[in-house]
Amino acid sequence: MSIRAHRVEEIKTNGGSFNLWHDGKVVDWLRQNTCFFEPLNLDWCGLTEVEVDDLKTMLSEIGDEIDEDTKKAIMEDIMSAEDQDNSYVQYYCY
Repeated sequence: MSIRAHRVEEIKTNGGSFNLWHDGKVVDWLRQNTCFFEPLNLDWCGLTEVEVDDLKTMLSEIGDEIDEDTKKAIMEDIMSAEDQDNSYVQYYCY
């Protein structure tokens, strides 16, 4: 069975959760503990995902070291995923 490429008609986002250029603690944690960056291109753009459990672990380990707005956005991402019975959060980085 082959895999086909499909044209994307719409990608809907709800605002930024964290910034790959400015939220160094988050980036470092994701780089060391997840495969977040593997699907992204050389400019760190593309679609990727993080398991909810990984996000919870990240907040428990470095939550006190990151910006309050960033922490709040990630907590909202977790709640949104759980409300939809998803075990992961998908991010579109651009």
